[in-house]
Amino acid sequence: MGLSSALGIGRSALAAYQAALQVVGHNIANAGTPGYARNVANLSAVPGASLGVGQVGYGVTVTGVRRNVSEALNARLRTAGSNVQSSVAQRDVMARIEGIFNPLGDTNLGSLMSEFFKTVGDLQNNPQNTASRSMVTTSAGAVIDKIRSMRADLLSLRTDANREIEVAVQQADQLASQIASLNVQISTAEASSGGTAAGLRDQRDQLLGQLSDLFEITVREQPSGAINVYVGNDALIQFGESFGLKTTTEIDANGLASVVVRYKHHNGPVDATSGRVPGLITARDSYGQSQLDRLDAMASALIHEVNKLHASGKGLQGFSSVTGTYAATDPSLALSTTGNGITFPPKTGSFFIDVKDNATGVSTRHQIHIDLDGIGSDSSLNSVAADITANVPGVTATVLADGRLQLSAAAGSTFSFADDTSGFLAAVGVNTFFAGSTSRDIEINAVVKNNAAFLAAGKTDLPGDGSNATDIAALQNKVVTALGASLNEYYASTVAEIAVTSASTQSASDAGAIVFESLTNQRESISGVNLDEEAISMITYQRAYEGAARYMTVVDEMLQVLLGIVR
Repeated sequence: MGLSSALGIGRSALAAYQAALQVVGHNIANAGTPGYARNVANLSAVPGASLGVGQVGYGVTVTGVRRNVSEALNARLRTAGSNVQSSVAQRDVMARIEGIFNPLGDTNLGSLMSEFFKTVGDLQNNPQNTASRSMVTTSAGAVIDKIRSMRADLLSLRTDANREIEVAVQQADQLASQIASLNVQISTAEASSGGTAAGLRDQRDQLLGQLSDLFEITVREQPSGAINVYVGNDALIQFGESFGLKTTTEIDANGLASVVVRYKHHNGPVDATSGRVPGLITARDSYGQSQLDRLDAMASALIHEVNKLHASGKGLQGFSSVTGTYAATDPSLALSTTGNGITFPPKTGSFFIDVKDNATGVSTRHQIHIDLDGIGSDSSLNSVAADITANVPGVTATVLADGRLQLSAAAGSTFSFADDTSGFLAAVGVNTFFAGSTSRDIEINAVVKNNAAFLAAGKTDLPGDGSNATDIAALQNKVVTALGASLNEYYASTVAEIAVTSASTQSASDAGAIVFESLTNQRESISGVNLDEEAISMITYQRAYEGAARYMTVVDEMLQVLLGIVR
């Protein structure tokens, strides 16, 4: 090995350590850059030649610059991010639901229903009192307002979830397009340079992290440096192509809108179980819809149970005319026919119509039978109307064009009802307290709302009879078959169930955040820039550079001595 080779060794060292220092400087400069992965210069000895007594190398070279990353850890971090974002979405929705069903103070639905039944119970002691009757309608109005408010809040929650899903899917679609574009850039850059396109890969990893917050993804790197990204079992990105995501809005039988996530290229639904978007969908369809269903069930039970008792009772005065609140789609069909507009179908039984001659004060009672045993001709709205007209002197029953039943008394007469074992009167909305069928349309029957004298507190015409009010008040704690519990118990169990679910989602969110933070710290320990470590590397490379420079000086002096001898 000659002195020229020795100079080459020195030059290689100066070049290598200068490059290594540049890498350190680049790391320090990007210490605060989000998504940046620390770069490391790979130094390798240059193979030498044999001197007869062994080989002596020809110096050092930088064989490449690598990103200090763990792809396995990055995959775990993305999965943890998907899980925590899903949990956070569900937690936030459940917190809102808990606030709807169990607000602070005494304005929750349970306390308002208790107040309503209390005012009904108070009415039994003084059924003739106008103020007591007004208290019943006022407290019922408060219950209705609360139910409607809760429904509006649940629908608002649904609307917000739909809107957020749309925005998130648009963001995911844009991210997928950007990742596909980076795939092309990375493949091109690495093919031409033979090295790693570190900056472009950092950008891609950062976008993958953002995408995984929205949907759980699977990433598979190809030999070209490009990646394929899968959501569920379908490819979202392949090399430079993004297949795209979109949303469509579907309306269910109840008129409720649901935003659905689909692939652009084949219009199929996106099958994902984790990430913010699936979390929102779960919260909307499982938690939000479940509580809306329970609110509807509660409102429906309140309406039907009160109406069944109220329809058999008597107010302070009889009717000269009354029109039902529920309509049959086809009044010629049996009253038990499903989907015929009768929300609360009656059963086989009977009811009485008491017709009073206002001049004499004499009442006559007439029984109307409802036959729904499935044998022969079952009762229809048309047949019942005809039966009333034919067999109740002084009362005419008509089925209106819209399918509602109307009863009218002859001049000088009024009528009332009693002992309905069939549930027919409640089914067609005659002599009822409530109108509507769910939280969507619950209201006080206009007849009672406009004249509280029609509030049926008694079962007879006797003054001071509050026996029907007593029965209605007892409904609060009576087991309702449709609910499997009393109204009080059902509401309490609903609130308790919501509290448990809310706590569960909070725990899942907290646990997920701990896992995500731990993995983030692990990633930072591998890929993050530690300024202390970079300072040590900088000093190491600086000392090596200084040593190489001194070595070059010594070799130069030796060369000058040799040249002096030659001269």
